[in-house]
Amino acid sequence: MTRNRPAPSSFLCAALVVAVTVFGVAASSPAPRRICSVSLAGDELLALLVPPERVVCVSRYADDPDLAACAGHWPAAIPRLSANLEAVLARRPDLVVAAPWNRADFLRMLRHVDVPVLVLPDVRGFEDVRRALLDLGRAVGEMDRARQAIREMDARLAGLERRLAGVTERPRVLFFSHLVVAGAETTIDEVIGRAGGRNAARELGVEGHRRVPLETILALDPDVLLLGTGGGESLAATLAEWPALRRLRAVRNGRTCEVPGRLLTTVGPELARGAETVARCLHPEAFRDPVPAGGEGPR
Repeated sequence: MTRNRPAPSSFLCAALVVAVTVFGVAASSPAPRRICSVSLAGDELLALLVPPERVVCVSRYADDPDLAACAGHWPAAIPRLSANLEAVLARRPDLVVAAPWNRADFLRMLRHVDVPVLVLPDVRGFEDVRRALLDLGRAVGEMDRARQAIREMDARLAGLERRLAGVTERPRVLFFSHLVVAGAETTIDEVIGRAGGRNAARELGVEGHRRVPLETILALDPDVLLLGTGGGESLAATLAEWPALRRLRAVRNGRTCEVPGRLLTTVGPELARGAETVARCLHPEAFRDPVPAGGEGPR
């Protein structure tokens, strides 16, 4: 990504931003008390780490139950903003939490006016979730809470691994949404793998999310069709829009998984619950017995 070189008077600001982005708030600096999130990623992770009174704005997606794992968490009195410079500066933030896809010019202008910015990592799997939690925990002075959130996520993943220890079949699973599939380097790919499946989109050499022809999907003929629900999405709606999908063995055999879309794409620890939800669909037999020693982690 090309960035404009800051003017000499902005070097101190740029240095501060780099320090926050990489190392968190300096030890001598007080923890930020007026945090503004301009991304859903920030909304979700801040909900785990800081009380609402330390947050002066969240993104306009924070309340969407189809997208946000934090829906219902943030009080209505906290403004919902887009990445608008004037609106954000009006909240007088001492830290702005952004995502890699926020506009470069918006982030650059924040830096020019000496507002510290933390750009969260691009989350494509559980290791990225851990890194995002630690980066944000360091920046807001809440490392204990960040580590606790990671421990709880890892406990759920360990419980899931124990559940699936005796599973021998790993079905070929394809995520589908309006001809878009999810390949390698996506949270959905990681969820499928952790749930005891194989991502069929990898057979196409797909990385990220990509639209593919219907004929390609039919030829791929996965064992299981995975759908993210919410916003009107459902198996019935999908088959009504794409009736040819009824020819897939997954549909013919009744092997379809409908999972809340937010559990497949969240950047927070709820991603582990997404993996568990998919695993229950792929391997229901693994969940019929009592919980194995060690439990499944918090619910």
